[in-house]
Amino acid sequence: MYVLLLSSLLACSAEPAAVPAAAAAAAAPTLRTAVAEAVGHRPTTELTGSLEPIASVQLGFDVPGRIEALLVPRGATVKKGEAIARLDDAVARAQLAQAEAALAGASAQLAAGEAAFARVKTLKEAGGVSEQQFIDAEAGVLAGRAGVEQAAAAVRMTKTNLGFHTLRAPIDGVVTNGPDNAGMLVGAGTPLFVVEDLSALQLKATAPESAGWIREGLPAIVLPGTPGALGGTPAQVVRVIPSLDPATRRIPVEVRVDSPPATVRAHGFARVRIEGGEDIEAFSVPKGAVVARPDFCVLVQDGAAGSVRKVAVEVLAEREGNAVVSGVGLTNGATVYVDPPNGLGD
Repeated sequence: MYVLLLSSLLACSAEPAAVPAAAAAAAAPTLRTAVAEAVGHRPTTELTGSLEPIASVQLGFDVPGRIEALLVPRGATVKKGEAIARLDDAVARAQLAQAEAALAGASAQLAAGEAAFARVKTLKEAGGVSEQQFIDAEAGVLAGRAGVEQAAAAVRMTKTNLGFHTLRAPIDGVVTNGPDNAGMLVGAGTPLFVVEDLSALQLKATAPESAGWIREGLPAIVLPGTPGALGGTPAQVVRVIPSLDPATRRIPVEVRVDSPPATVRAHGFARVRIEGGEDIEAFSVPKGAVVARPDFCVLVQDGAAGSVRKVAVEVLAEREGNAVVSGVGLTNGATVYVDPPNGLGD
């Protein structure tokens, strides 16, 4: 009887051991998978910034004075070298006249000295003057020539100073800013006018490091969201700096709009879209397959054993409810996990 009781107790104690295993199997999550499909993708990116003139120059006089005349109004188109404004130049003209008179006097003195030297030289050959008199006459000629050179330099300097009293456009463009009226006193170097070349506009912005496909010559378009850009305005990538901006770790890119329509104005906010010149390798996966751990990635099933490999990806676009991604290590036909639980792949 004791043996039967012991056998019953052992049988009862063995049955509960099978319950946790069955419960664990029933509670195990079902992992959904999908297949990554290779697709063609033409990369695009958008840049934002301001459309600036292709050239912009602030102008001021090189000398102080009182503005005598404004020769062109704001908004006027000017050519390179065209006069924009003029200072009162009465004193400068008087200084030039004085310098020119001094040059004339020095030239007359030189002529007289050269004539005297010619006579002394003739007399010396006949023995009529001493060696010292000959040397003095020759020195007088040399001094006269130096005096003429000095006077000529003074004339050039005063002419330059007189030229500083007229402000001229350094480029072809439009006078976009300037004083309202003449008569004001201005200091040397004070910015007074702005001349901008509006024949083309440029946008300097930065693209993400992943947009390494951007190259010079790619077409771009100023998007309709830009004020005045009705239907989009064609543009072109003109410069890609081969060094990242150290502050943002982004790629400096310059886009140019040639002959912009009148509705697209300088200094306006702009969005510019750039499209790649050729397709890049990409894959279509369910959106639920893209997870952040901490960066975007997909979990790929490796081999029949079902080991999990994490592949970092960049989301390029959405297409037909799926995510179009690119990533090193992702291949066509790879099995990816959809909505994977936390901890999978870690």
